[in-house]
This record gives sequence, C-alpha cells and structure tokens, in this order.
Amino acid sequence: MNTDSPFHRNFDSLEEFVDAVSDRLQCPVTLEDANHHLLAYSSHHDSTDEARISTIISRRVPEKVINRFWKEGIIPKLNQTDEPLVIKPIEDIGLGNRVAISIRRKEEVLGYIWVIDLEGSLTEEDLEDLTLAASKAKNQLQQLNRLRKNKEKNHGELLWQIVTGEAGTHKEIQAQLREIGITTDRSLAVVSFRTQHLDDSLRKKLAYAAQTSQKVEMLIQTFDHDTSLFLVSPRKEGDYEREVLEFSRTLQRRIQGDLDIWSGCGSAVTDYGSLPASYEEAVKVAELKQRFPDELKEVHFFHELGVFRYIDLLERSGKLQELHENPAITKLKNYDREQNSSLLETLEAFLYKDGNMNETAKLLHCHVNTLNYRLKRIQEISGVKLKDPVQKLGLYLDLKLSKHVR
Repeated sequence: MNTDSPFHRNFDSLEEFVDAVSDRLQCPVTLEDANHHLLAYSSHHDSTDEARISTIISRRVPEKVINRFWKEGIIPKLNQTDEPLVIKPIEDIGLGNRVAISIRRKEEVLGYIWVIDLEGSLTEEDLEDLTLAASKAKNQLQQLNRLRKNKEKNHGELLWQIVTGEAGTHKEIQAQLREIGITTDRSLAVVSFRTQHLDDSLRKKLAYAAQTSQKVEMLIQTFDHDTSLFLVSPRKEGDYEREVLEFSRTLQRRIQGDLDIWSGCGSAVTDYGSLPASYEEAVKVAELKQRFPDELKEVHFFHELGVFRYIDLLERSGKLQELHENPAITKLKNYDREQNSSLLETLEAFLYKDGNMNETAKLLHCHVNTLNYRLKRIQEISGVKLKDPVQKLGLYLDLKLSKHVR
C-alpha cells in the first residue's frame, strides 16, 4: 500500500474527498449513496462517458444503468465484497471501462465509489488505495445514513397521519409537506405492497427498489407489519396509471423469488384531503389480490376489481352471514358428493374464463365435447341458464363468496 496515500487525513467535505481520490488515481470519480443518488463528483478529465454525464445532470444513476447492473450481476457482487470490481464497457447504456467499490459497514452498504478508467491504466497499488479510500469514506457516509434514517422515520410518521386522516385538510397537509421539502402543486397517490413476512431484509430491498425506480417520483415510504406504503407523484400529469403500473411491476420484479408480494395502487388526487381514500383503495386491492391471487393477478387499481368490489362491501356491511347459499350451488355440491363428479369445478372454470369453451377445456384438461356435456348437465341439475349474463354474474359472485368468504 502506498504509505504516502492522500487519504490519511480528514476531509472537510465529500467533494474534497472525491477530488483527492481523483487526483490520486488521475481518473474521474463519482460517489453515490446506497440508492445510487449522487453525493459528489470530481471535475471532468478528458475521459468520461455518457452514463457519468447523465448521472451528474439528474443527480442519480439512470434507471436503465441500474437495471443493467443488476442483470449483469454487478451490484450483487459489489454488495458482497470490500474489494474493487473491474467492470468492462457496456456500450448500449453509455458505460465505459469502470472500477467500482462499495462502502460498507459490516453487511450494510452505505454507498459506492465509481472510477472511470477508459484506458485500463489502474495498477494493483491504485486499487489498494481505492480500497483505503472506501474505508475512509465509511465514517462520513455513516453520519449521512443516520441522518437519512431519522428523516425517513419522521416522514413516515407524517405519511401515517395523512392516510389516517389525522393530518387535517388539504391546506394543512400542503403546509406539512412543504416543511419537509415536497412541492405541492401536483397530484399525489398511495401505493401499497403486501407480503406475508415483511422482515428487515425485505424492507431494505423494497426501499432500495422504490428509491432507484424512476417511473414515478417516490416521496415518502413507510412500513408496518406486512404492509409497505409509498406516497408517489406522477412525473407527467395525466400519465399516472401507466407510470405507477410500471413502478409496481419494477418493484415486484426486483423482489421476485423471495416470496409472494401483492400490490395495490390508489387513485391520484389533487385534493390532499382525499389521500386517505387513495390509501384505502391501495390497501384493499393488495388485500383482495392476496385472497384471490388467480382471479386478480392482472388487477392494480380499485376500479379494476369488478365484482370483487362488492365482496368487500358485503363483508363491511356485516350482513354477509345472512345471505343464504345459492340453491344452484347447493344442488351441484350435493350431486358432486353423491356422484363423485366435479360439475361445480367445471362451472367455476367456465365462469372464470368468461364462457370461452376452448380456454375452459384447456384449464380443465378435457375435450370440448366433454365440457359441452358437463355444462348441459349443470343446467339440467341446477336450473341455471348459462347464456343469461345476469345469472352468470350472480353465480360467479356466489361461488367466490361460498369458496373464499363464508
């Protein structure tokens, strides 16, 4: 290791630290936090690349670059080692030859140092000094991390006050948001993610995915038991549903494989007094998707729930137990039990596939002729008319109530 390393001293700012690293390595350097927001960067040398320029302009690493780093396994490798990692050029995202190192406290990633080395000229001694620089940056980033966590905790408490209606009127909420630096001349919405086991590791993954996604602007996040809440704002007014759908899918893609996760998106509102309603929509969609994963897997918004909106209303009315089971369902249950058949399953599949014979037969693994025979028997035994849309809708709702609710 170089005994004359410039890192054996204190630095007044992150900018001074980054310039020292850049001077030592004779390469452009950027310093990011754990969510890839730019903290400091050195002045340009003759060598730079498109990815660095975009990062400096937007003050964060472009999402396409982050996604590619995950796909190539670069970020997972960085997160698991204290050693520098040499990264080859990736031309389609504007990335030149890089060397990167994570700044870690035990197992927690605090940030990253990125060095542009277009000529591949860094030596082993240079890499040793880069490792020393990362160690030196640890204390300063720990302080920033502590401040960030305290800020997020306070913001999270405000979000709970807003969604529970305790934060007051539109103007009162506006004032409180302005106090924490959030502009209030735009629409806001609540997005909810629900899991069975939301431990600390998954909280960190969700928070990271939300912070690094650039589909919508993520303003506040908070977590409670099995639910994650995000206050978001569309980047382009009038395009909220498309943007928040991409945001939701991005988070699910990042978490995929860890466990099941169900999302719900509330309506975007300009009257912040309506944010509790946006919250209720988001949470209800996520809850119902957990209960009806097959039927609602393509649903993201409350207005897309269709007949399942009324299941929720019936449950909240307290009158659900007063509803008698549909006689047609009772007859089919009895017939199936006596004949060891599966007509009720056939009916449910037929209704689920909206009467599409080929799709229903495929789902049931039977021939269309067999399905035709079963449907004929269903109508004979139960007395229902499967061409009547009113009866079909009623049967579908009754089946869901019978199977999942009662």
